[in-house]
Amino acid sequence: MELEAVINRKYDELNENELSIVSYILKNKKETQDISITKLAEVCHTSKSTIHRLTQKLGFSGFVEFKYSIKQSIELHSATNDDMIEKLKNDIETTYKLFNQTDVKKIVEKVYQSKRIYGYGTGWAQLNALNDLNRNFILSGKNSMVLQSKTELKLLLSEMDSNDLVIIVSKSGDGIGLSEITQLLSLKKIPILSITEFKNNDLASKTDYNLYFQSSEFYDKHRENTSKKTFVTVNIVLDMLYREYIKYENLL
Repeated sequence: MELEAVINRKYDELNENELSIVSYILKNKKETQDISITKLAEVCHTSKSTIHRLTQKLGFSGFVEFKYSIKQSIELHSATNDDMIEKLKNDIETTYKLFNQTDVKKIVEKVYQSKRIYGYGTGWAQLNALNDLNRNFILSGKNSMVLQSKTELKLLLSEMDSNDLVIIVSKSGDGIGLSEITQLLSLKKIPILSITEFKNNDLASKTDYNLYFQSSEFYDKHRENTSKKTFVTVNIVLDMLYREYIKYENLL
């Protein structure tokens, strides 16, 4: 979450002294991004322990992580509209490269061989992308459906077997809920294709097949949560997967 949004969420919990420190930091981000805790305490007329407690109250592990958040905020706020389009272009190009570096034939072979395909997304945008893929698979004669919730997945788990394929789309690839789902599917030896951001994550490490996308943050100054991400590249990955599937099928 962007720094201003973090502070806004905790605003009512901060005392007058803490609000004064936060106000100084927000007005002087460039000066404070590399400042020492001793110097910050001096200019804010407070103690190092007070600043340390403030950073923890805001949800950071300590002053070092808090300063990193200040740097991120500066980088995000300095982005121009042209930078946003350039970031999108870079995200698309990187996602395309990641896709081409993957053994996609192995994945589409599994899609072709699977008796049923289940899609599961961890959020609204992920489910929307899966709905498009699901529609395409159905039109191509595949037995496919999108699971709308973890509850629905658990209800249908008894019907699934190793001849099926579950496609899970998640931004982070981490979380207790996801870990539980992968464990349940793995116990029944049900193959999983994970689609996540390109980084180390729990889901990708525990699944049979992996595809990745890149999605960069951009700045929206008129919203409380000024840090934004879109999932265009998720749709691109799923569309490329479907096209590779059709290409594979056409060669049979």
